[in-house]
Amino acid sequence: MNQLNRSLRVALGVCVAAACLTMSHGAASASPQPYTLDTSGSPSGASVVDSARKDVAQGKLSDAIAMLSQYVSSHPNDIEPAKYLGDLYYREADLHKAEAVYLHVLSIAPKDRETHDRLGGIYAAEDRVSAAIDQFTESLPSVANAYGQLVELHRRRGDLVDFLTTSKRQADDHPLDYVAQYNMGRLYDAQREFHDAAFYLERALGLEPKDCPTMSALGSVYLDLGDPGKALSTLNTCLRRSPDDYSALVDRADVYIAVGQDELARADLEHAHRARPDGPEALVDIGYLEDVARRWHSAISYYLDALSLNPLMREAYTDLGYDYDEHQLYALAEAAYLKGLSIVPSDGRLHYLLAVAYADQGKRTLALAEYRRAQSSDEEDVARAARRELASLMRTP
Repeated sequence: MNQLNRSLRVALGVCVAAACLTMSHGAASASPQPYTLDTSGSPSGASVVDSARKDVAQGKLSDAIAMLSQYVSSHPNDIEPAKYLGDLYYREADLHKAEAVYLHVLSIAPKDRETHDRLGGIYAAEDRVSAAIDQFTESLPSVANAYGQLVELHRRRGDLVDFLTTSKRQADDHPLDYVAQYNMGRLYDAQREFHDAAFYLERALGLEPKDCPTMSALGSVYLDLGDPGKALSTLNTCLRRSPDDYSALVDRADVYIAVGQDELARADLEHAHRARPDGPEALVDIGYLEDVARRWHSAISYYLDALSLNPLMREAYTDLGYDYDEHQLYALAEAAYLKGLSIVPSDGRLHYLLAVAYADQGKRTLALAEYRRAQSSDEEDVARAARRELASLMRTP
């Protein structure tokens, strides 16, 4: 089977899961408005969330939803259980109920960036492009994957150039505005313009030199620029200050993977998973390490677990489809790639891998169409491979 290396981290230098992730920020970030934690009953909201998480870990999703739903209905001002209830509805693909819960949370805490990000994910999944853009914009500085989503959504709406121009003007006109520098750096990162990304993230770090999220993002960009030593140094600085920082742990694991130190990578990823059990990025990368170790059944389980946490996880669809295709489970491979493309229609890598799956089955016409789409990938290695395969397939009767 003619194929690209499926690694999202090494062969093609793609922004990996954690590199597209930003955790919550410090003083420079817009903080959620205060809210009143309702503790007027027993059990407490924290204990209910903890019990629900244990149920979810044991596969008892319905029990967790029932428990949280009952608690939230009698404690409407306790937003943490409500947010987790919305997450579980989202995981169960009940987007209508998830949206209702998130809107309720925002009626209490209108500046809660995590909830804006979650609601943006729902609207993006429903192809409500303008509504999704509004929500992801409210989530900035992003606590999750808003930058990549905003680039894709503005591209879909046809105003990406205007959006990027406005964002750059904001950063350039206000060089002492940490948030503007950080946002522009992350947007360039999402565009795979890594030199420009480094410039603005370095500006941001100069304004907030102790900010771990900026160090994490910058470390990932340095890796994409081919400087794992500088990436490791930057990430180590963050992790000395915040040893449990999820994003930095996953990003450092990606550096270790890039330099072939898989055991160190595995240790960081397991640490990250303990620190944040509902983080899908660590699971995708652990799945990759399982693939490297030729434990593909285990790898698939990790990818599916990641998608249960975040159904918009593009990297999980890519890796999952690759494993299915490699083991001739073509219907499953096609389904994985097509689901990923429903989320990111312009993704050249997914188009390329779908073309490979079609070609492996002798579906020549479908393969040709997908290779043509992949030629416009913003990943030059993907575009080059698509052009090569397209030419080869067109020479084949």
